[in-house]
Amino acid sequence: MVEGVRARGIEGPAPLARDSTRAAAGQFSVEDGAAPLNQNARASSVSGIGLDSMLALQAVDEAVERDRSARKRGSAIIAALTNLQRTMLAAEDPSMALRVMSELTVDTPLANDPGLAAILRAVVLRSRVEIARRERQAEVRETG
Repeated sequence: MVEGVRARGIEGPAPLARDSTRAAAGQFSVEDGAAPLNQNARASSVSGIGLDSMLALQAVDEAVERDRSARKRGSAIIAALTNLQRTMLAAEDPSMALRVMSELTVDTPLANDPGLAAILRAVVLRSRVEIARRERQAEVRETG
């Protein structure tokens, strides 16, 4: 039989812990041989986390968040470029697609990952080239 498991099932009384204290009624407990931690021991183990550790954790989270935001913006710009392509192939008015693309390229987030940052810059550049090209074509049509 496994140590700490009794054949009586759930209805049986709570067994005595190894430190001879009775487990609270209705509480789950496992006899693993380790001494139970009191509240002061738990608090002292948490107080070992210093300010430097907390700042390091926060910096990691900020970097991950910047990368996530940059990926999300890059995906949105690629979707807008795809939408512009569909619009142009269907011979529809591209003004709405161009406006969306223009809004997406205004405030691009900075990525922490250098590779991701380079890709995002290339996508933004391609988007701005397409916007400038379409604006130039519209000006030529108006004047010519």
